[in-house]
Amino acid sequence: MTERFKFVQGRKSEKDVIMLFNGVAVKFSDVAQMCLFFMKNEDTLYPPEQGFKGAELFKSYIREVLDKREIPQDCKYDISKNKLTKTNQ
Repeated sequence: MTERFKFVQGRKSEKDVIMLFNGVAVKFSDVAQMCLFFMKNEDTLYPPEQGFKGAELFKSYIREVLDKREIPQDCKYDISKNKLTKTNQ
């Protein structure tokens, strides 16, 4: 089975590491494109104008990742299939 993420030695220095996703180097612009996709998708699935969090839940998740430098284990980010995320929860 192929690993989706792999980390290899970079070219800039001994400490440089390149992240590969399915064998392709990940660029900042790739990450930005994914963020834009997830925000649009969350707004579509959970429209803020209908009282849902939409992209705000995703943005909160990413802020926590950036602040703590780890993947959140908090169940507030777990979205079950068919469970709507209301802003008043």
